[in-house]
Amino acid sequence: MTVSLRERRRQQTARDIQLATLDLAVKKGLENVTTEEIAATTGISTRTFFNYYTNKETAAVGAPPPFSEAAKEALRSGNGPLADDLKMFLDQHFAALTNDEPILKMIGTVLRSNERARGILQGFLVMERKELTECLSHRIEHSQAAAALASHTTEAVGRAIFLWEHGEGISLSAALDTVWEGTIAAAALLTPPS
Repeated sequence: MTVSLRERRRQQTARDIQLATLDLAVKKGLENVTTEEIAATTGISTRTFFNYYTNKETAAVGAPPPFSEAAKEALRSGNGPLADDLKMFLDQHFAALTNDEPILKMIGTVLRSNERARGILQGFLVMERKELTECLSHRIEHSQAAAALASHTTEAVGRAIFLWEHGEGISLSAALDTVWEGTIAAAALLTPPS
């Protein structure tokens, strides 16, 4: 799918606004930053700012990379062991996140100090869990099991990012591997003995 020049420009402007917001928020605290200041730093009008984001908290969070349609379809129709297919799904998602490592670190700083930004991110996570539940329900008959697995999977993303942020020199993919090993070990504890 080809993205038009107009859409690429729109995406770049949104990213520029997010970067300016995050840079100012890391330096001053998001609560001390105004939308006018963000607009001026970005080189746009305040009106243009509001064409992209409803407030400075949404600008700080931006649009987290969604699970790709191809990855969701592969998970939906996969026929390998579910744990392996789910790990492959997460590996693909983390490959996309790796492109935004500097932004992830700044977002982490903002999230630790701003409750409204955390709430906005939670809204995105709720949507991701719903999409993931739908994908998993094609392979898991028990709807609550699919929802629980989707919830644990999206939580694993957050735990891996946290470990990467606070770990000493650990890569994003290594953090995911560590968290995934813990997830598999936890699941084994819930399996009744034969």
